[in-house]
Amino acid sequence: MIIDLNELNKSNVIEFNYEVKKDEELDNRIDDLVNTEVSGKVYLNDNSDIIIDALLKGTMVIPDSITLDRVPYDFSINIEENLKDLEENYENCYDIRQNTLDLKRILWQNIVLEVPMRFTKVKDAHLKGNGWELINEKDQKDEIDPRLKDLEKLLKGDD
Repeated sequence: MIIDLNELNKSNVIEFNYEVKKDEELDNRIDDLVNTEVSGKVYLNDNSDIIIDALLKGTMVIPDSITLDRVPYDFSINIEENLKDLEENYENCYDIRQNTLDLKRILWQNIVLEVPMRFTKVKDAHLKGNGWELINEKDQKDEIDPRLKDLEKLLKGDD
């Protein structure tokens, strides 16, 4: 969403659905964004700094940390930023010639920061696979692998 800064004092309320083209902009950790909405306001403070005060809510589809299945992850981000403090972002989002501000880049950066490092929907997973099994220390049995029986005999003989 591009905001005309000449019109900023007239209508500073923003409400729109945030959409990202899958092929162009999605982060490699985010498969899709669903029902993402932005509501809030953009205004000038007493120092003529551009302030963004908005709520960004939606659902991102990300891979499950254990199964790698695509799972929905709901997020809600409260954005309170002074663009003067964000010098790097300010230059990328502000077009001096047209006196406009592109909010999409700022919103996208906040979404990427919200992606969890690990997220899973699997509860109490006792995973098994072909020839392997995940066990906890408390569930571990004192049985010796039959392939190591000869090694046990060798070690007991040294006592």
